[in-house]
Amino acid sequence: MTLPLPNLDDRSYANLLEDAISQIPLEYPEWTDHNPTDTGIILIELLAWLTEMVLYRVNQIPDENYASFLSLLKGEEWNLPINISTQERQNILQSEIQKTLLEVRKIYRAITPEDFEKLVIFDWNKSQYADNLKIARVKCLAQCNLESTSDNFAKGHISLVVVPEDNEITQVNKYEPLFKFLDDRRLLTTRLHILEPEYVSIAIESELVLQDGAQAEAVKTQAEKEVKMFFEPLRSQKYWQGKGWPFGRSVYLSELYKLLDDLEGVDYVENLQIKDKNNNSKSEINLADNQLVKINLKDSKFTILVEVGNERKKI
Repeated sequence: MTLPLPNLDDRSYANLLEDAISQIPLEYPEWTDHNPTDTGIILIELLAWLTEMVLYRVNQIPDENYASFLSLLKGEEWNLPINISTQERQNILQSEIQKTLLEVRKIYRAITPEDFEKLVIFDWNKSQYADNLKIARVKCLAQCNLESTSDNFAKGHISLVVVPEDNEITQVNKYEPLFKFLDDRRLLTTRLHILEPEYVSIAIESELVLQDGAQAEAVKTQAEKEVKMFFEPLRSQKYWQGKGWPFGRSVYLSELYKLLDDLEGVDYVENLQIKDKNNNSKSEINLADNQLVKINLKDSKFTILVEVGNERKKI
């Protein structure tokens, strides 16, 4: 589909003359003679006539001028083909205009954090160098040097926290091709760092009171599955739009209460605890911007309880 040519200005001589005369009382109230014989009105008519001619020419840009403009946008000379019909020339010109505008709108130089993230997710993953290193997620942190052992704040530094699709790749300097790819696109004064997220290990302990007729083993299996899916860093399915646990998002006890309470067969949840890596109970786990959650199901405990009369028994 060809790009529609805009009407740059469709005002006629009469429109221009009317607009100019209507401004006289505002700009020069003492000018009261608006008859055609007035010298000022004659000048306005002359200028309106000249303006109309210029506006007509603006909408009559030759194809050669378009070709020159395209050469400026492309950064190299582009000429219209010759010895073809006018219609064919127009089709080729319009196609080249559309193609050039699409190329101009592509992001090549990374300036903002969003630029870096788009370059990694879209351009890098489609490049020939990414066959063995597809990036599933990326978080760009501006003015941050996560490789520093002291204060992470650093002006002019960019830290890219990446999660590869294949976490089993263990080769040395595996992100070197990605670094070279982005190094050509960064600003001269930007210092770039690429590293993987820091994973915060947590475990969960809870007591799940079952509804009548619920199967204890099925509920326990489903609880482990839902919790694992909830904290999944990549494919979280129905949680987090399937994109995985958000970078830097804290873990709250209230959300886990709701997650477990909504399970089929669970009547209610009691004694829910979040344990950190030191086995300390926390009401919430705060994460930094470069951190994700790693659920430790091995040390997690889902105790199943059933009510028998006025008593509760473990299963």
